[in-house]
Amino acid sequence: MNAAKPRSELKWGYFAQALNIGAGLLLLPAVVRSLPSEDVGIWFVFMTLTSLAQLLELGFLPTIARNTAYLFAGARSLAGHGLPTDMHTSGQVDPGLLADLTQAARRIYRWVALLGGLILMSVGSLYVLSVMTPTQDRGMVLGAWWLYAAGNICNFYYGYVNGLLQGRGDVVAANQVVIVTRASMLAAGILALSAGGGLLGLGAATFLASVSGRFVAMRFFRRGAIALPERSRESIQHTVQLLWHNASRLGVVQVGAFLIQRANVLVASSFLGVSAAASLGLTVTLLMTLSGVAAVILQVRMPRLASAQATRDIHALRGLYGEVLLIACGAFLAGLLVMIVAGNWCLQLLHSKTLLLPTPLLCWLGLIMLLELNHSLAAGYLTTRNQVPFVRAGLLSGVLICLSSLALVKPFGVAGLIAAQGVVQLAYNNWKWPREARLDLGVGWLELLSLGFQRILGRRHPHADDPQNVRP
Repeated sequence: MNAAKPRSELKWGYFAQALNIGAGLLLLPAVVRSLPSEDVGIWFVFMTLTSLAQLLELGFLPTIARNTAYLFAGARSLAGHGLPTDMHTSGQVDPGLLADLTQAARRIYRWVALLGGLILMSVGSLYVLSVMTPTQDRGMVLGAWWLYAAGNICNFYYGYVNGLLQGRGDVVAANQVVIVTRASMLAAGILALSAGGGLLGLGAATFLASVSGRFVAMRFFRRGAIALPERSRESIQHTVQLLWHNASRLGVVQVGAFLIQRANVLVASSFLGVSAAASLGLTVTLLMTLSGVAAVILQVRMPRLASAQATRDIHALRGLYGEVLLIACGAFLAGLLVMIVAGNWCLQLLHSKTLLLPTPLLCWLGLIMLLELNHSLAAGYLTTRNQVPFVRAGLLSGVLICLSSLALVKPFGVAGLIAAQGVVQLAYNNWKWPREARLDLGVGWLELLSLGFQRILGRRHPHADDPQNVRP
């Protein structure tokens, strides 16, 4: 694969994520300036509830993307556990297997959309009602929530398309979908708030952006699709079961991730009130957005990592992973510094009614998020082996953080919520999975980072294409 294409993919990836964070940053001042703190808090509750519903997607998206990458690398069979062992030497795609994977993914996401819709419209609505203040218009808030939820249900229904696009190497197209969706959300959201639409306008903007993004995603998917044969119900069901093996494990990990990263917003809104939750929600949202932008390099490089893992090209794996570490952690640190130095100043300049957490708490939470980013990158690398070794650790950590937060929120407030997250993660996940990734690559940290730096500069390892470097 030539060097131009990876660079092009990275540019599109960062452009998409720049718009992702840019749209959020441009919309957020309009939100905090136009809405009272109670409505800002409810808005963050909306986002947290949909994050909870997205757990129904389990780990199917990365599982579909990874298996699609295996097929496009030449796999003639797929396994529920471990790497494919039967490969086309020419990298030929098996149309029958691809048809099974596509139909299985479509079937799975229909059920995800159905279950997600039922939960969001019933349990989600009841929770929104429970945290509203007496001064808020119940009809308006519920209408905003239903529109917001409907947009996310649309994303659930067509979510499998993202995995197929990424897996077959159409990373540019996948990022262009992000650009269309976020640009639509930004334009419609600012217009709605400017017109005095409030929460209801934001809900409508979310729905319109989701529909436009899914329309573009389907256009891209059909444009590059391979003609696929008809497949039997039995073969499709077999592929569903195959995908379920690791997806269910990733789903458990995502439940833990939700408890680690998002549950504190619900705890704060329940125990400290939606106004207090607004500051925490704003800070967590910005840090998570920053972490997502930093980690885009992993998303861009994941098809190559999966392909290199399938052929066990160890030098390519080392260079790619080193590059991912350097770019992701460097980008996060740069963004965190900007938040610490100028975050509240920017919000005050915009006459925001909601500010970030105090600087000591912001620094503390930022360090915790940096360590989580580091071990999340390692965990993402480990999944390229088609294994999910961190299921129990992820779920147990999430449960412990949630229980610790409930115990500490009353006596220590927001500081207790942050402490619960940091201490539990430092006890195991923060060091365990980076160590496992390094051991799998069989290289020290300094050499790994050196290879990554060389890759960033556009240099290749002198033996990167030597077939003798493929390790069994």
